[in-house]
Formats: sequence, structure tokens, C-alpha cells
Amino acid sequence: MSGQSLTDRITAAQHSVTGSAVSKTVCKATTHEIMGPKKKHLDYLIQCTNEMNVNIPQLADSLFERTTNSSWVVVFKSLITTHHLMVYGNELMGGVVRMRNLN
Repeated sequence: MSGQSLTDRITAAQHSVTGSAVSKTVCKATTHEIMGPKKKHLDYLIQCTNEMNVNIPQLADSLFERTTNSSWVVVFKSLITTHHLMVYGNELMGGVVRMRNLN
């Protein structure tokens, strides 16, 4: 059994039902487990930033939404994931994050 909490599993299942693979992966990258985001989730999100059919502002909003979680682990992993995408993902990701911070 993995270290995912019941809340993490329910949230991931909700995103699966709605068909949002990106939101599901954001949820899985920012679980309550006290360890860094899994490489496979970070790699998938980086790949998503380079695809034409992925809405990068929506991806950034999903990450920002996770920073409002009451768990410091989820918030920290959201910040790590955001930083990783800004460094290794498409340059549009950095632009979207900068624009969100200006508003």
C-alpha cells in the first residue's frame, strides 16, 4: 500500500472521472507523503508543458490551488513542482507564474 492518504486518493479519483490527467498528476505529485514529488509525475508535467493541447494557465492554477492546502507537505511539494516546471518545462510556464504573481 502506498503512503497516499485517503484524501489524496479521492481527489485523484475525482480528476480521473472528470478526465483531467494533468490535474490528477498535479494531485499525485503533491500528495501528503513526506517525500519529494515522484520523478514520473514531474516528467509527465514537463512533457505536458511542451504539448499544444495542454492549457498551461490551468496547470499553473492547479498547482496554485494546492498551495492553499492546510498541510505544509502539500504546499511545499506544490512549490517544488512549480519551481521544477519553471526551470525544466516550457518557458510559457515561467511567464504564466510571473503573470499570476503580478495580479
